[in-house]
Amino acid sequence: MRPRRTAVAAAVTFIATTCIAAAMPGAAHAGSAAVTCTYTFNAWNGGFSANVHIANNGPTINGWSVRWTFAESTDQIQAWSSLISVRDGVEVTATNASYNAVIPSGGAVDFGWNARSAATSTPTDLTINGAAC
Repeated sequence: MRPRRTAVAAAVTFIATTCIAAAMPGAAHAGSAAVTCTYTFNAWNGGFSANVHIANNGPTINGWSVRWTFAESTDQIQAWSSLISVRDGVEVTATNASYNAVIPSGGAVDFGWNARSAATSTPTDLTINGAAC
């Protein structure tokens, strides 16, 4: 019997350092909330899949917007659980979908996307509702 050759595709997974930020809650709430954000992605030649996990450890957040800058031009973004807009291929804004606008105290939201990019790196400037995350 001849040995079989098997091709294995490798995906690289990066997990950004978890950070705690003071996020401004939606307009209906005053004060701030402690928010933990985790950015992860899997890269392959010419593209990647990414996810952002937002954990709310403070008062309820009603409406959220996450912003960041890609180091490399990125296009053909296909998002889930958020509405994503990209300016000049690098400036990104993700806003809540209608069904996940509220993040209750102790709750969490995940959103993500697939995209094309020549290179990929973890963004270092994520903000949620204007506060560093």
